[in-house]
Amino acid sequence: MKKNHEIKIIFTDVDWTILNHGHGKHIYDQKSLKALRKAQKNGVKVFIATARPHESLKLTGFFDEFKPDGMILANGAVIFIGDEIIYHDCMKPELVRKICDIAEKKNIVIQFVSEYERWISQPINEVAQHYFDFYFEKIPAIRGYNGENISGLLLFCTEDKDPEIVGEIAHPGLDAFRLFPYALDIRDHVIQKSDGIKRVLDYYGLKKENALALGDDVQDVPMFELCKYSAAMENGVEKAKNSASYVTTHIDCHGVKKALKYFKVI
Repeated sequence: MKKNHEIKIIFTDVDWTILNHGHGKHIYDQKSLKALRKAQKNGVKVFIATARPHESLKLTGFFDEFKPDGMILANGAVIFIGDEIIYHDCMKPELVRKICDIAEKKNIVIQFVSEYERWISQPINEVAQHYFDFYFEKIPAIRGYNGENISGLLLFCTEDKDPEIVGEIAHPGLDAFRLFPYALDIRDHVIQKSDGIKRVLDYYGLKKENALALGDDVQDVPMFELCKYSAAMENGVEKAKNSASYVTTHIDCHGVKKALKYFKVI
């Protein structure tokens, strides 16, 4: 099969794209990982682009499964080229402290995310437990905020609390994204995976015509819009499937592998 030599870099989401939660544990799609390794052997760079922070990704077993050329983490806030951080978009310390005060008054558990770590502000309650159970996540250590570089905050609260919390924070440009029925993702401004992709493309001197994006959810849509080539998983949300240039098969049917074959990367 004649290869598509225009594609020089791949950006792939993790959850429900190469990582399956559907069987009560973290299971990586081995056939798709093998296909990504084959793409690397063909000279194509493979980057992970995920909302997960570094520690969360590590605890899924990812680094035992695959060696990416780089990573876009925390939805674009942290960028790795190889093992080196080349970019970190940090929240303003004064805003982090303000949110900590608001959350403490309301007995809301916060998860702090930095370049490599994550931790929580207090012992988890029932609301936070729902989140960790759903994602099969290990509960982080408990400690306060001491001026660390923060990529983002996750507030464990129900959706009805959103207007009250956002109103009290009262920060211009605040990005409050309902990540999960029991978790509100907070940043001081909007940042997307596509922002990270732009920086990576600039780093390598590549164009959108050289990029392929793979994903399944609404947070992947900006990736699809930035890259010339894109594939949404059959198990993905409708908005993602409507935005991608190709809809591949379900993760259980090795959708990433099929997409790489469809676009003639392997």
